[in-house]
This record gives sequence, C-alpha cells and structure tokens, in this order.
Amino acid sequence: MRLILNFLLKLNIYNKLHKYIGFKIFKYFKIFFVETDLKELPLLNHPINANFESELDKFKKIKSSNVRPFISYSHILDLIRISEKYKRKQITFLDFGAGNLELFGYLSKNLKSIKYFYHDQKDYNSIAEKIKKSEKIKNLEIIKDFQKKSYSFDFVYFGGSLQYINNYKDTLKKILKKSKFLIISQTPFHFDKQLKDEIILKQLNLSNNLNYLYLINYYRFTKFINKYGFNLVSLTNNRVIKFINFKNLKKYKNIDMYDLLFEKK
Repeated sequence: MRLILNFLLKLNIYNKLHKYIGFKIFKYFKIFFVETDLKELPLLNHPINANFESELDKFKKIKSSNVRPFISYSHILDLIRISEKYKRKQITFLDFGAGNLELFGYLSKNLKSIKYFYHDQKDYNSIAEKIKKSEKIKNLEIIKDFQKKSYSFDFVYFGGSLQYINNYKDTLKKILKKSKFLIISQTPFHFDKQLKDEIILKQLNLSNNLNYLYLINYYRFTKFINKYGFNLVSLTNNRVIKFINFKNLKKYKNIDMYDLLFEKK
C-alpha cells in the first residue's frame, strides 16, 4: 500500500488535483512528503501569502506583549546569551529565509544589543523594508543581494529554510567565511553514506500549494561545512512540529527533522 501511494502522489497528475483532494488525502494518510525524480528545485517554489498590514500586525503584537513567537530553533535566545560575543559587544545576526519579523521583534526585546540582518524572497524583503520605514527601526538591515557587499556575522540562522534554497551550498559559501556560529534548524537529513547529497521531496501537507525541498545527506553536508572551519557542536531531533513524519520514506536511514549547531574553530 505504501509503495502504491508513493507512486500515485509523485505523479504530475496529482499536482493538478492537489488543491481539490490534497487536504482529504493528507487528513486520512498523514503523509507529509513523497520522493520525486527532480534534479533541482522548481524556480517558483514555496510561494508566500503575506501582505504589509498582516505582517506589521504580527510584529507589533510581539513587540507589545510577552508572547513567544514560533521559533524553529527553540534555544536560540539562550544560545546568544551565553556566547562570548554577547558579553562584549553588539550581536550581528543573519536570519536567512526569515519570513515575518516576529523573531526580530522577540530578540530585539530580549537582548541588550543586536544588529539583525534579514533576507528572504523578493516580496517578503519588500514588506520588511516597509515595516522598517513605518516603525523607524534602526537595528534592522534587509539584504537583497549578498554579492554587492561583504558581511560578517556572529550568528547565521536558517530557521527551517535551507532545504527550500536552490544551490544552497553556493549561498553558504558566500556567508560562512566571516561567521562564527551556523544554526540549521528543522531541516530533513538522512544518514546513509552511500546515497547522493540531496533527494528532492514534494511537500503535501499544505492544501493551497505544493512545495519542494531537499532531503540532505548528513555526512556529506557536515563534511562540506567542515571545509569552512566549522565544527559540529550539537545535533538534535527537531520536535517543534510534533506530528511531522517521514513514515512513507523508510528506505532512508534515520530520516527526520534535525537541528544542527556549528561553531567556527
């Protein structure tokens, strides 16, 4: 049954029917991901559904209350607070694939000094710029293009975003040379040395659209990161979304969502 279902869900004809039957299939089978034969992520992947008013409202609620936003790496505030950098100077923090500004509001409210660098898709960048201007925010910088300027960061954070980035290794090369900590959270890895670097999965749990993402080979990924002078400090299962599963992808050893923390040697 599992093999038949995997076969049907990976077909292109299912993509056309997903908006109509996707929710029902997910509700019944609870399948989040299915393997594809794709060699690279589609160009139009992970579309956003946001506007200035709603994003501004989210930001203001975080700034004016004690509410803790959704954070894919739940220990991020504590990690920054215990770092040597935090004790000496302003923290520089890159949020790559940031989405909304709730994490920025939360960290700014709880840390004595932080310079927050934001990067996401074009539309999200535009919304973040408008919020920065309307709220007269000084410690927020929106980065549209990493090619135009050289940056250095104390913390580089991919909060459940790395797997959606085409050619993510090229992106990492640009920002790791002058960075101290790298946080990869809520990202799918498998632990089979014999398999290739990345397998592209189709994400099925969202009824409005289909997303595509990498399932990453843990051993090859950490070897790549080590080349830039980083050591793995911790590897933990991510349970921010407790019911997420890979039950129909059993051939991949120890496949799961993981958090990886690296520190420059």
